[in-house]
Amino acid sequence: MPETLASSQIHVAVDLLIATVRDGKLGVLLSRRPEAPYQGCWALPGQLLPLEESAETAAESLLMEMLPMDRAYREQLFTFTDVNRDPRGRVISIAYLVAVPWQQLEGCLARPEAKLECFMAAHRGDTLCLTGPDGHPVEEDQLAFDHGRILRTGILRLRGKITYSELGFRFLNRMDAFSLGELQTVFEAILGEKQDKSNFRRNILARYEASGRICQTEDLHKKGRGRPAMLYCYHP
Repeated sequence: MPETLASSQIHVAVDLLIATVRDGKLGVLLSRRPEAPYQGCWALPGQLLPLEESAETAAESLLMEMLPMDRAYREQLFTFTDVNRDPRGRVISIAYLVAVPWQQLEGCLARPEAKLECFMAAHRGDTLCLTGPDGHPVEEDQLAFDHGRILRTGILRLRGKITYSELGFRFLNRMDAFSLGELQTVFEAILGEKQDKSNFRRNILARYEASGRICQTEDLHKKGRGRPAMLYCYHP
């Protein structure tokens, strides 16, 4: 990407906030910028929009380039238009929120050519808290551009939608065979707080089972020494 952009033009970029749930925590994918501006800083994957592509097409192409996989949920997050968000020139960013199950993501990140790394993310009040793969914290002002703001916006979107939409199911390793305990782990990771098991189960079944969007399978899931858990299937 060029270090400067034409000052008389408005440029458009697409950025991807790729989120997952790993070991009961919310994770986001970042990579080191190989060039100026913000060379060496952590950033969301993104690119300037090619003249011949729509934002949707560019986001899909970038996602497949970074993470070739069969299943990833994507929706437009927000359009960031602050005047000075990019030191190269006037750049508007169309950001997309991507939800990926960790089981699928893990194999992609293990590839030798993979450039993305998984950071644990939390949003407390107005503060974004990131922990790198090495266990060290990364401050928001260490991120490139306004990617800290994009991350905060994305986490708030996740928290706002998970209680009334299908978004939480998109983080499950299998939507055709999951336990309510696995789904509760996803909710707790995104909401950043523990959920009462009985209330959670009752609310999920009332919201989704009655409408036929989830149903019990004939399989059971045995984990640990306790009673096997009933498995459910989600119908989008």
